[in-house]
Amino acid sequence: MFGRLAESNAMAQIMYGLALRHGWGIPPDPPLAINYLSRAASNSAAVESAALSSGMKRGGAAKGELVLAIYELANSFRHGWGVDKDPVAARSYYETAANLGDTDAMNEVARCYEEGFGGKKNR
Repeated sequence: MFGRLAESNAMAQIMYGLALRHGWGIPPDPPLAINYLSRAASNSAAVESAALSSGMKRGGAAKGELVLAIYELANSFRHGWGVDKDPVAARSYYETAANLGDTDAMNEVARCYEEGFGGKKNR
């Protein structure tokens, strides 16, 4: 179902990407999952940009989808799901999601700093 909706809906792109990444009900295809998660982030960012350009003070029309897509891309880079492991990219994506208010990403950023994952250790 998410595969059919994923052509135009950011949340469906995220859910389909996660299903592809983990093989939930379909054969796993982690590289294709990255494609759908990236599209979800891009589409959500475009919606947010348009909302801000139209005069909305804080956006919000697709912020949840944007943050979730960025967080899941971070997880992919951290664990090497569909891409080569890249601690620097993972940390950067976690920081972006954390700066947008995602509390799970805030915890991951703290863990990155504590362990020195993707950058300098900082307790």
